[in-house]
Amino acid sequence: MDEELSNVLGNDELDSNAKAEVIKKLIGGSYVPLKKYTDDVATVKKENKELKDAVKNQNTEIEGYKNSQLTDDQKKQKELEDIANTKRELAIERSQIQAEKILSKVITEDKELESLVKGISSENIEATKVLATNLVDTITKQKEATEAKIREELIKDTPKPTGGEADKTMTKDKFSKLSYNEQVKYKIENPEGYKQLFN
Repeated sequence: MDEELSNVLGNDELDSNAKAEVIKKLIGGSYVPLKKYTDDVATVKKENKELKDAVKNQNTEIEGYKNSQLTDDQKKQKELEDIANTKRELAIERSQIQAEKILSKVITEDKELESLVKGISSENIEATKVLATNLVDTITKQKEATEAKIREELIKDTPKPTGGEADKTMTKDKFSKLSYNEQVKYKIENPEGYKQLFN
């Protein structure tokens, strides 16, 4: 198929309309005009939405039928279970808010923060806060240790300044032994030192 298409496209004897017709024949039943493809996709999307809505309605109807068949005690029990589930979900949401507030001090990447918050949050808000605080402490200690190690290696790799005459205190005797240019340079670069020598 690739070779045949290359031959058609490379054939200078055919104009663009003739090439299009030959390509359509080569493709045969596989060829779908863009408008038909677009219409088909729109139809499928519409049918999918209608199907989802129908399933949702059926589920609602089934749930309603199940509820209508329950005894009063069973209805009360179901209401208590619904309340307990709602209470649990709210407790977890409150835990997530607390965990996010604590963890956002050390984690700035949104996806990483969200994943970690969901992973450690539970119904027990205090336990979640303790866990989040421990994580922050651990991350902070690791960060500080890493920074200290980098600082130590940078200091270790930095060459130490070599001592010399420039590092020692200037005296009148040393100053008098300098050349004229060195004396002028010292006076410009160390005006306070120069004053101390001659005042």
